[in-house]
Amino acid sequence: MKNDWNSSLTNAVGFKGFGLNPNNLGDTVKFNFNGAECELNHGSVVIAAITSCTNTSNPGVMLAAALLCRNAHKRGIKIKPFIKTSLSPGSQAVSRYLEQSGLREYLDAMGFYHAGYGCMTCIGNSG
Repeated sequence: MKNDWNSSLTNAVGFKGFGLNPNNLGDTVKFNFNGAECELNHGSVVIAAITSCTNTSNPGVMLAAALLCRNAHKRGIKIKPFIKTSLSPGSQAVSRYLEQSGLREYLDAMGFYHAGYGCMTCIGNSG
């Protein structure tokens, strides 16, 4: 995936092509976010969502995401402050098994607070 991404940066503009000059691949942009100096480069993550569609709520995948958050939190991994995070379970049942499993606290600790149910980020409702 990394090789595919890197080649797409310099491929001709079009499908899987952004047309960047290879000399500009290391370019970064510095900015201030809530008083903190931050930096973006090509491929920086700026939005991260854990979502489960209302019609296809999948307990295994939601629990896997919560376990990943638990493990990241226990290792001291932090999400950069400028990354927009959200959690949108497919139903109240999903919220209940995240709560009852004891994993919801790790989602919160990593910044994945409950934003609503069902289709949220995937359809552009990330604001």
